[in-house]
Amino acid sequence: MIDVVLPENRFDFAHSLLEMHRDRKRVFVDQLCWGLPSRESWLEVDEFDNEYAVYLIARDSGRHEGSVRLLPSTRPHMLASVFPALCANDVPVADDCWEISRLVAPPGEIRGTALVRVHRLLALALVEFAMLNAIKSYSLVTEPHRVPALLSVGWNVRPLGLPTSCLGQEIQALQIVIDADTMSVMRRRLGIEGSVLRSAPMKLRAA
Repeated sequence: MIDVVLPENRFDFAHSLLEMHRDRKRVFVDQLCWGLPSRESWLEVDEFDNEYAVYLIARDSGRHEGSVRLLPSTRPHMLASVFPALCANDVPVADDCWEISRLVAPPGEIRGTALVRVHRLLALALVEFAMLNAIKSYSLVTEPHRVPALLSVGWNVRPLGLPTSCLGQEIQALQIVIDADTMSVMRRRLGIEGSVLRSAPMKLRAA
């Protein structure tokens, strides 16, 4: 199951959030060698982990198994602030458009089919969260070779621009469109029925 961590209830998930930030450091800095400000820390935290960030966290017996960060596009977010050149046209900004970033799982601890299941649960949680909060689309930046995996989930993925080389890495801006039948299509394809959210999200405050 997936927990929804909002600014208002972060204290209740303090331990899971610490594990999430630790795993982000182990993956993005230690393994992938991203040049992030937290290189000397044991946690990976950036300027977008702010009072507007929402986290979806997969947990098993309290242990962080995977997570993703959500940010309203009407506030500073990675695509608009760091990678706007990835978009062929304007960066999508609207009350019903949010950004996905920092998808992560504990390195080396969850593999194979277990990791695939965590990613599928998070994908369904993203759609469920979107439908509960009138979100019509997500934007994200990823590597082009991950696009087939995104498409395999069953949602509608659209490119916002062509793959571009940045700091020696190919990356691309994408948009995931959430429509009326997205959830039913994904549930059939992934074979997962029912809600995947452990705690229903509170009403999002205005961004």
